[in-house]
Amino acid sequence: MNQTQTMPHSMLVDRLVDAMRSGSVIEKDGLSEPEAGAFYAVQSAVTSALGIELGGYKFSIREGVLIGAPLLFVSRQPESGFESEIKVEIELALVLGQDLPVRSEGYSRGEVLEAIESVHIGVELVRTRYVGGAGSSLGLLLADCMSNVGYLVGPELDRALLDEGADLGHLRLENEERVLFDGAAVHPDGDVLKSVVRSANEGLPMGGHLKRGQVLTTGTLSGAPVIEKPSHFTTKLGGQSFEVKLKTA
Repeated sequence: MNQTQTMPHSMLVDRLVDAMRSGSVIEKDGLSEPEAGAFYAVQSAVTSALGIELGGYKFSIREGVLIGAPLLFVSRQPESGFESEIKVEIELALVLGQDLPVRSEGYSRGEVLEAIESVHIGVELVRTRYVGGAGSSLGLLLADCMSNVGYLVGPELDRALLDEGADLGHLRLENEERVLFDGAAVHPDGDVLKSVVRSANEGLPMGGHLKRGQVLTTGTLSGAPVIEKPSHFTTKLGGQSFEVKLKTA
């Protein structure tokens, strides 16, 4: 890659890193969208510059294509810093109990299920680092680590929730006096494990393979409501409750 190609991506990396550190947003005007082959290289440069030790990944399937991003932090503490325009997504957090290196014969859904050590209430904190969001630009979205701020792992749930066709039950999300979600928990892929099975068989979109101890998440069950101010919110799912505090840094 020559200098002309490298410089716009370096600018994007620098601005994203600054926005992640400062809680600010950046203008998209003048930023060069990474070409298809560079999506994950930019993502990697951002996490490297932040000095992040990766503890897990988020995955999604868009128009049949598996995409992913690292979780910028993974914590079992029920608190995090508040950032302007931060949103919360209630998910199922999957903790891997064994490595799943790519192999010629592939993995069945059942084998991937057996490799998952536990399932928990997962809380993904998200915030776009662009003014007005990434829009239709997949490259800018992936460079921004798919808007991930961090991930909180809550109480353990019944593994039966991972069974194919399982009813995920009722989900309620309250932000102090506001009800943000109250209804059936429905996964966007129709199967919580769909993108994990793809990742096991294809390898991670950013390179490498699934490893023991990683926390994986594959889509919101609650949409992505905004938390308007430093406060606490409570999730109830699968007979468990998880209260999280977002505090002023």
